[in-house]
Amino acid sequence: SPTEDFAFGFQQVQDKDLFLLSIWYHKIPDKTVVWFVNSTNPVPRGSTVKLDPQTGLVHCDPRGLQLWIANVDSAQIDHGFMNDTGNFILKGNDDSWLWESFKHPADTILPNQELKIGESLSSRKSATSFSSGRFYLRFHDDGNLVLVADDDAEYYNSNTSDSRDPLYSGSQVTFDGRGAMYITKKDNKTEQLNLVSIPPASENYHRATIDFDGVFTHYYHPRTSTGNQN
Repeated sequence: SPTEDFAFGFQQVQDKDLFLLSIWYHKIPDKTVVWFVNSTNPVPRGSTVKLDPQTGLVHCDPRGLQLWIANVDSAQIDHGFMNDTGNFILKGNDDSWLWESFKHPADTILPNQELKIGESLSSRKSATSFSSGRFYLRFHDDGNLVLVADDDAEYYNSNTSDSRDPLYSGSQVTFDGRGAMYITKKDNKTEQLNLVSIPPASENYHRATIDFDGVFTHYYHPRTSTGNQN
């Protein structure tokens, strides 16, 4: 990104000769991953990602086998752009946004990102494995934000659905630029999710991740620190 806060490309996994197509915090020493292609496993050296002008991003293994595609179904793709919010965007010839990583999250959302009705996050298999795990954060059609295990056992519910009047039900989850996270209802009132004091975003990087153990956690890391993630 222009400030070099974020990078997009192949991140090496655990000092092995394996790589993950991902977006990460570039200035944090451990290069914390905030987006990845969660339909594929780490790939060997020689794998590629290219921008096809007709279809979008195409991710292939060293043999040329297609592993994943960011299909925008458009012949008007002009370029890809990594912006300072951590969102990788495919733009058209008319400067329109044809595809963005913010609309296809993995296990993390970032400030300035939203979850709409029907969207979800899914956990990793473990702290070291990027395969799909057992837990999901889902924003249901009824306006409730829920945490569920893979057997559909629900263990958290925001209770932001109103069956008597849908106007008072949740319409989107917002993680704003200040680091505050809340559910916006259809009447524009909000239900705060992180109630504790929020370290200023001007001095800290923020992310919210559904961890491999099923806990949805708001993390921050000082922008000037050289230590580990907080």
